[in-house]
Amino acid sequence: MDLTLIIFAALALFLSYRLFNVLGTRGGHEPDEHERPVLRPVPSNDVDEERAPEEQATVTPREDLPAWAQTAREHIPDFEPKSFLEGASAAYEMIVEAYSAGDISDVRAFLDPEVAKSFEVAIDGRQQAGQSVELTFVGVEKPDVVSLEKSDEELRAEVAFKSEQVRAVLGADDEVVEGSREQVITVTDRWTFAKPARSNDPNWTLVATG
Repeated sequence: MDLTLIIFAALALFLSYRLFNVLGTRGGHEPDEHERPVLRPVPSNDVDEERAPEEQATVTPREDLPAWAQTAREHIPDFEPKSFLEGASAAYEMIVEAYSAGDISDVRAFLDPEVAKSFEVAIDGRQQAGQSVELTFVGVEKPDVVSLEKSDEELRAEVAFKSEQVRAVLGADDEVVEGSREQVITVTDRWTFAKPARSNDPNWTLVATG
């Protein structure tokens, strides 16, 4: 046999063997099976479809409101019971202190004209008698809403206040004619606040005391 043919045949056999080794094995950069990226379904843009039913129920939990607050929310969409009670408590202290001091000018905006008039008459009578009032709030409990109703396009809320006070009525000679400068007493009041339904004004007006 021709020597040249033998050499070419051997070379072809060698190249075939190397080609099989290259194509029949993983390349150096191919990851092992456990290293391959796992393909997962692309999540839907509609979150509610992918979320479990129990998760959907907790996304927007229902706010439990007392009946009076539900009535207010029907007419004032952004009504917040906590803010209302805090405001009522602050107004109560301010008005009582102003009345006791004999000057309601700073709280007149929160008073119905009839209520303001009754306060002024009482203050005038006290001053004509030469009397004054000393008042100290020891503490005010969280107020309770007795009722909240809508009538004639107006919301009316009756609120009960309970406070601890030291109160004394003093005569012209600064002597105590009523109450005490030392004794703490419990005072319970029921006031009625009103506001036009669907009004954007956050303030309520004191329309009755009791």
